[in-house]
Amino acid sequence: MKLYFLVFALVVVGASAADFPERFLGKWTVGKSENFDEYLTEKGYSWFTRQLVKVASITKTFEKAGPGKINVKIETTSKNVEWKGVPFGEEFQGEYIDGAQHNIRFYEQGGKLFEDHKPIGDGEAKAEIYSYELENPKTMIMYMTEKGVTAKRWPHHRSPKEEEADFLQSLSVPTSPAISPAGSMTRHEQVKSVASVHKSDYGGGDTDCETHPPSDSEVHEGELQEPPRELTSILLKMEELNKSNEADSRSVTSAKSSSGSPARSVGDASSSRHGSNCHQEDDENIDLWTIWGNLVKSWEIEMKKRPNCVKELVRRGIPQHFRTITWQLLAGASAASIHEGYTDYLRHPSPYEKVILRDIPRTYPELEFFKDGGRGQQSLFNVIKAYAVHDHEVGYCQGSAFIAGQLLLQMPEEEAFAVFVKLMEQYRLRELYKPAMTELGLCMFQLECIVQEQMPDLYTHFNNMGFDTSMYASSWFLTLFTTTLPLELANRIMDLFLVDGISAIFRVAIAILQQARVELLKLDMEGMLKYFQREIRERYENDHELLFAVAGQITLNAKKMKKLEKDYLAKRTKEQEEAIELRRLRTENRLLRQRIDYLEHESSALADRLIRGQVDLAQQAENSLSISHELHTLRDINSDAHKRLEEAYETIRELSCKRDGGISLTETGTQVDDTSMIEHIHALQEELIEAHNRKADLENTIRELKLRISELECANKRLKESPPDDGIASIQEELIRVKMREAEASLSLKEMRQRLAELEQHWTKYLNQRPSISANGMSQSQSTTSVDTNTDGSSRADSPQHSPTGNNSTNNNNHCQVQPQNGNKGRFAKLTALIGAAAGGSNQDDDLPTIKELEDQLMGLRIKEADAVAELKEMRQKVMELETQNHVCTNQLKRQDEELKRIREEKDTASMNEQKAAGLLKEEQRKLLESQSEMKEASVMQRLKYTESLQQIADLKQTIAQLESKIAEKNAQAQLRGGSIVSDVDDDSVVDNRSGSFGDSNSIASEEMSAFIADVTAKAPTDLDDLTPPPTLKAEDTPVASH
Repeated sequence: MKLYFLVFALVVVGASAADFPERFLGKWTVGKSENFDEYLTEKGYSWFTRQLVKVASITKTFEKAGPGKINVKIETTSKNVEWKGVPFGEEFQGEYIDGAQHNIRFYEQGGKLFEDHKPIGDGEAKAEIYSYELENPKTMIMYMTEKGVTAKRWPHHRSPKEEEADFLQSLSVPTSPAISPAGSMTRHEQVKSVASVHKSDYGGGDTDCETHPPSDSEVHEGELQEPPRELTSILLKMEELNKSNEADSRSVTSAKSSSGSPARSVGDASSSRHGSNCHQEDDENIDLWTIWGNLVKSWEIEMKKRPNCVKELVRRGIPQHFRTITWQLLAGASAASIHEGYTDYLRHPSPYEKVILRDIPRTYPELEFFKDGGRGQQSLFNVIKAYAVHDHEVGYCQGSAFIAGQLLLQMPEEEAFAVFVKLMEQYRLRELYKPAMTELGLCMFQLECIVQEQMPDLYTHFNNMGFDTSMYASSWFLTLFTTTLPLELANRIMDLFLVDGISAIFRVAIAILQQARVELLKLDMEGMLKYFQREIRERYENDHELLFAVAGQITLNAKKMKKLEKDYLAKRTKEQEEAIELRRLRTENRLLRQRIDYLEHESSALADRLIRGQVDLAQQAENSLSISHELHTLRDINSDAHKRLEEAYETIRELSCKRDGGISLTETGTQVDDTSMIEHIHALQEELIEAHNRKADLENTIRELKLRISELECANKRLKESPPDDGIASIQEELIRVKMREAEASLSLKEMRQRLAELEQHWTKYLNQRPSISANGMSQSQSTTSVDTNTDGSSRADSPQHSPTGNNSTNNNNHCQVQPQNGNKGRFAKLTALIGAAAGGSNQDDDLPTIKELEDQLMGLRIKEADAVAELKEMRQKVMELETQNHVCTNQLKRQDEELKRIREEKDTASMNEQKAAGLLKEEQRKLLESQSEMKEASVMQRLKYTESLQQIADLKQTIAQLESKIAEKNAQAQLRGGSIVSDVDDDSVVDNRSGSFGDSNSIASEEMSAFIADVTAKAPTDLDDLTPPPTLKAEDTPVASH
């Protein structure tokens, strides 16, 4: 339920530095009320809600945040609200204490301060307007009105002295059964010194450590709430009886008992409200004994019912004689459950026994309980050895001896072991003591960030001096301040640690740095080291409560601590990755350097080979030149020798002829035959050479012809196989039809000529049978006819027959066209002459009847008609032949053009294929060269890797040999000098091996070495099987504190 919207708001008002009413500044706490219940009734709230609102504790604070800006803070018993930097006089949106979002505005009007609330959305909250005015400088009146009912509330101004008194009242319960000795500061003086210290403002951040004990959120919630009534009654009762505690001899904190205790608590336990520190002390101690006795008896019941009360009592200090059982109850340890296991652990050997025996004399050497020969050393050895056997991963770490010793000062051996195991497993100490010490590095990082945020000047001073956090704070976390602060103070810190976990260590560490800040800023690095080792112990030797008073005011937030943890883990992961990358780069660099050396060596070798090759080529060229000169010289000598030989032969022949002049002609002929035979042989050789040359030429020609024939056959085959197109088929059919028509025309022409010849014959016979009128006329007519006949016959004889195929040339066609025309003219002239002769005969013979003339004329006309028809048919045939020839020639040209186009396309395609083939060839050649180069490079890399492996194996063998020699040398020294010297030598070697483990750089180096050894072992396992590395003793880096 949203019940607290009526609670007085904490407001920081300031429209500007000049306009803001200064009288409202400060911290105000609501006191008495008037008509407040009636007002709530008018608002419609139930009785239960009204009671909750009326009993709520409300505090308000006003602060300036700058020009026109204010800070508003509301603190209640259930919820705190803060608005930072809100504008004065303007509306803003924020979360109110009822958990809802409101539109809020602060403004001043008529000397009053107004606060206007308008809830956003549906809910129980209602719109409200509150007005404030000052009644006096210390009191303010708050007005609220609803339906005519006006309620008033009176907030009171809180002065610093009143806050101091409240703080003293909260610390009025004694923190230990002992009363501070004479000379210690009073409570009022302590609080004044605490108030002068810089107060921590770290609670608003996101900081906290994760712990297994009760969470910090529970602790913070308990700190925000007021002390429960049960706790208040117990504390008041303890305060009243505190004065009788010290005087009672039976008290566990009497002067007699406390003097012999190794861990006496010293603190200021008086209440500021009574103003006394040491009266009635005996009665007070008796009451503390009763309270803690009853609490221990009913521990489980009280922890379930009132855990916050129990925790608050523990924070204020556990009485010394109750620490034994209380620490076990807080840690949840039981000695009975681990009795058998503890006995078994003691019987088992541990590899850390030698180191533990070396460190035991260094643990609390100032205490009689742990001096040489004391029973404390054996108990400490048993506890530490048992845990080393119990936890193999952690084993033994030097800082753990101080915590075990602190437990042994309070309880027996088995119980101390049980509590120690719980501390390691449930309170994160085990993570701190692991070999990698990642958790310790995380704590150092978180503490460094807190110091940087709260005390930037001190952080800057540390960085300027090179003073790392681990140099002073590592022992705080590893030993829980047992080596830094007095033992009584360390026991109080253990009380806090068992309740709050690791966060208690952070708070104490921050409190120490805050109080020592001024002194540390004046010191250099050496001075700061001395201060943390000695002066801190002296400072808090007699002033315990001051440290816990400051530490109690410091709060840590879990969110920011989680964020810092994530940042540290991310940073560590990044550093590890960078280290791995650095190792890889170094390895690659080494390989590249080896490869460069190899390539330089190979390059120099190739250069030498190139120079030698060039020299050899020059020598060979010179030798070749000299040989060619010698060859020319020998050829000249050979030709001269042939000439001289021929001359000698000639001379011999001449001399033989002169000497043997009388030799027979047969012998002379034989000599001549020998000479001619030689010449004939030379001629035959030349002819044979020429024949061979001609044969080669003929073979080349035959190959070319065969190739041409194959191409033609392919073309012919392609033409035959390819179907003719429609145009060619139609032309072929047309050609066939034309040839048939031509044949028919020729046949009809022949028949017509035959008929004409028969008609002429009949006509001639007719003319011969007619009586001749005039012998001269007849003879003339016959002569004319014969002449015409001869002319016609000669014309026909000269006229060539036409070829129907139409394959003649153009001149032949013209000649054929002219010859038929001449023949037709001749026949026409012949008929005309015959008709004329007949007509002439008829004119001479007047006595012939007219019918005969008409018959003659009719016969002539028919002959002319037949002749004309024949000529017409012949001319049509010629026209058809010419058209056919034209069509055939056109198609032939078209086919030639198509063939030419096809050939060009084939040529282009062939050129493109050739280019593609050339490109593919170049690509394959390039790939071949690349593959060859890659193979060469891979071969070189394999040789380099093999060389590197051999080198690493050799280095590792050398390192192992050196280690073995050192071990042998140490063994010899141990035999010569004795066990004590051996212990010191081992101490130094172990310390050197574990030095720097608080940081991360050396751990990274060890990881690098481990990775290197693992890599070499994987590469050459057979070479390392017979080598056994020497055992490594695990120890802490440096002594935690100087004693």
